Amino acid sequence: MKVVFLGTSSFALPALRVLHDSSSVGLVVSRPDRRSGRGRKINRPPVAVLADQLGIPLLQPEKLKQIRDAVSELSPDVMVSASYGGWLPEWFLSMAPLGVVNIHPSLLPAHRGAAPVIRTVLHGDTETGVCFMVTDKGWDTGDILHTIRYRIDGAETAGELEVKLADLAAEALPGVLNDYVSGAIKPVPQSGVESYAEKVTSEEAVISWSSSSEEIVRAVLAFNPVPGARTMFRSKTLKIYHAEVSTLSGSPGVVLETSPLSIGCGTGSVKLLEVQPQGRRVMSSEQYVRGYRIQRGAVLGEG
Repeated sequence: MKVVFLGTSSFALPALRVLHDSSSVGLVVSRPDRRSGRGRKINRPPVAVLADQLGIPLLQPEKLKQIRDAVSELSPDVMVSASYGGWLPEWFLSMAPLGVVNIHPSLLPAHRGAAPVIRTVLHGDTETGVCFMVTDKGWDTGDILHTIRYRIDGAETAGELEVKLADLAAEALPGVLNDYVSGAIKPVPQSGVESYAEKVTSEEAVISWSSSSEEIVRAVLAFNPVPGARTMFRSKTLKIYHAEVSTLSGSPGVVLETSPLSIGCGTGSVKLLEVQPQGRRVMSSEQYVRGYRIQRGAVLGEG
């Protein structure tokens, strides 16, 4: 079986490793290197880095038409995509007899789109999973080959959940591909309630202290590690990476207690566990309280 693998983010790494171990990947396609951060340093996609380490031929086109000949020359039986981050046109989907099998971290048709794991946590879903889908011209609308279901414990960050789903997908991938190629499994249309997981904006990550404590904790978990749930304090940004619902009550945004650091919400309160002051490292709330001399009655969310 000859495979072309398309991927960009770290979610795709376990799947690429598994396919490499089976010696079936003839080419990896990833997004181009980009400049980012304050220093505008060039950052390579995690999949591109791994492809180089494994010695797999790698292409990083701005547009897929630039690699049309290379893919055609390889003549793959099937292509596999995981968090590639780019639109796959119909002509590209037809370049392999069995098309492109996409690994999507949600129970389709729920949370189609760019940010399924973050939206899953943000919405407080109790179950999610991974779908192996045959990509069509729609946006995550293709027929399903296989579904893995996963029960969410309610305390996982989006980053932690994504790692678990990536590992589950990688474990199942060889069997799914073999069964698809042999005809043992057939694609079936999606069924259920549709929803769309839109790309997350930095504005969404700003905490509204008038929300309920449950909503705020979900936001903290959903935006960990990126973009990081945030608020303003003493005219600087304070990111919050871990929090729990607290039993205290008080005005929204007000520091109710400092040990543990508890903040009032629209309903209830939250206990902050891990924070990052602007320009500083991530630290425990205890370290933050001591280092910044936080006192009861201080107000978060104000410039």
